[in-house]
Amino acid sequence: MTTISKQPKVLIVGAGAVGFSVGYHLHLAGADLTFLVRKGRIEAFHAPQKLYCYDDASLKDFSGYHVIEDVAAIKRQQYQYIIVTLDGHASRTPEGIELLSKIGNVVLNSTTTVIMCGFGSGIREHYLEVMQIREDQLLRGILGTLSHQSSADLPVHEPTDPKQVAQAIVCYKHPTNNVGFQVESNNKAAAKQFIALYNQSKVSRCGRVSPAMFNIYSSIGFPVYAACDILGWPPFSTVIANTELWQLACRAQGEIAALPSHGLVGKMMGVVMGARMTAKIQLNMERDMLPLDYQAFNRFHHGGKVRTQDVESLRNSIIEGQRQGRPMKALKELLQRVVEHEAASASTRR
Repeated sequence: MTTISKQPKVLIVGAGAVGFSVGYHLHLAGADLTFLVRKGRIEAFHAPQKLYCYDDASLKDFSGYHVIEDVAAIKRQQYQYIIVTLDGHASRTPEGIELLSKIGNVVLNSTTTVIMCGFGSGIREHYLEVMQIREDQLLRGILGTLSHQSSADLPVHEPTDPKQVAQAIVCYKHPTNNVGFQVESNNKAAAKQFIALYNQSKVSRCGRVSPAMFNIYSSIGFPVYAACDILGWPPFSTVIANTELWQLACRAQGEIAALPSHGLVGKMMGVVMGARMTAKIQLNMERDMLPLDYQAFNRFHHGGKVRTQDVESLRNSIIEGQRQGRPMKALKELLQRVVEHEAASASTRR
């Protein structure tokens, strides 16, 4: 029988939708789990908690983890993995930089692997610079499940029970391939070990993504979310039916994919991922994620929680393209429409 001392120790920075979703499945895998939360928030996240799973319309009990509120409580070599759930924008704020720097000081020259979940151009380089850790200590991670706080107040579709949702701290839905998390393969040994750990949950899988594909995944989807935002996040059939805007978003998506930093794979994706293929992917996603309302989730997440990250990514892709002598015409026009839409919405709210 495995003892507590032999359990892989994992620290998750942040106890939000990403943190609880990944943490719950690592808990099922046998990890000794700790959450680092903001000061004064320990009581809100104490075990036990419940998660609502859209996959089988049931509540999951989550207990047996620890909660701390100060980086000073982290001992050197204490954790095999530290998963940072800050988004790309939060990672660059003064508070985010201070937090990353403190964690870096603890894990510097250790065997701890840091897994970062933020997106955005140059975000990996930002982590390495701020944390001052080795290249082989850092992996990028992508949450494959769609996960949200129960307070998100999304529409309810059968067989979801709103009473059960109200009892949960976080709700989640796996994609059809059951890949709940993915890690970058730049450090093959660390990625292999983490995948093996995560997969011991038996109910969720961890995949591996090449650095090239990770770069593309980290930026290519934002034009589509921008089009949805401009139209107020209606069903995807309505977004796609707006032919002019949809084609503009898909051209912008192609411009991002074809950036030189994305290599030949990106260039090929820029050609393949046209308006028709992108529409098929999104419509299938909308169907497959039921009973979770996919567009309502996107509105809550990309239209709210990480909207600043998304818009920053569009801007950074324009800057990167222009440095390479590319006009990025469609992306610039799309971003301008996003800015105008936000200004109009702000004026209406006054």
